[in-house]
Amino acid sequence: MRTVSLLTIFFLISLTIHAQQRRRDDDTSHYRSVPVPAHLLPIERAFGSSSLGSLYFYGGKKLSSPYSLEIPFYELNDPDVSHHFQAFRTLTTLSRLTAIAPLAYILLTSNRTNGTYWSVYGGSIAASLTLSIIGNGQVNKAVTRYNEMLRQPRVSISAARIPITGQVSMGAGLVWSF
Repeated sequence: MRTVSLLTIFFLISLTIHAQQRRRDDDTSHYRSVPVPAHLLPIERAFGSSSLGSLYFYGGKKLSSPYSLEIPFYELNDPDVSHHFQAFRTLTTLSRLTAIAPLAYILLTSNRTNGTYWSVYGGSIAASLTLSIIGNGQVNKAVTRYNEMLRQPRVSISAARIPITGQVSMGAGLVWSF
């Protein structure tokens, strides 16, 4: 049973490392065909946040969990941000599922030796913490990429009809935020 749990932990860790290495190598991933929506606000990470969990603010309001970031990430529609957030969700789910291993061991085995149970219990805690830390790193990467995309200059052209004369007025604008 010990080798099975160690193999499971090794498989989950190698799966997450493979998911992190699987990134796009093309240079065009930083260019967008559609502009960044103007109503999106930057996401701030609270001081003192750690890899075990971060506290985020959007528009000056505290978010209840990293899952609340899904809406601004979805509206940005950036593949890198979506990839990092999806990796976070997957790793968090796997982290929660590994916490079930001691319960499954108790329910499924009739041979209850103390050493085996404690190794399964300790292994599930280690795997759960590792997956949680890697997942929080993924959401932090998504926030960093999101904020980078918001800092890109926004160029627009507009046309409006002047009510008194009926002529069309053209205008161009450039917004660059720091």
